[in-house]
Amino acid sequence: MEAFEKIVGKPNVITAEAQRLDYGHDKTEDYSFLPDAVLKPSTAEEVSAILKICNENKIPVTPRGAGTGLSGGALPVNKGVVVSMEHFNKILNIDELNLQATVEPGV
Repeated sequence: MEAFEKIVGKPNVITAEAQRLDYGHDKTEDYSFLPDAVLKPSTAEEVSAILKICNENKIPVTPRGAGTGLSGGALPVNKGVVVSMEHFNKILNIDELNLQATVEPGV
């Protein structure tokens, strides 16, 4: 966990079981899988550094946006780490003519 703490800072590495439980299910709460840790990067460079460490150490990675899914697509079924994109929460563009919004995954 030390390597991850160096990348995202200690407050953004969650290892307490009570907090990890929140990241083991989506809105349906039908299934729950406890990740080994939850990482909360704030930049693309931090995401890249996390993925490099996970790849080198064969740590399973589950990306997670806002956790509002209903299909189980962002559940850590293989344990490992959840990379929470909740800090990526900007609205990038609003196209009123076409009724479209471009947003980051944590919105």
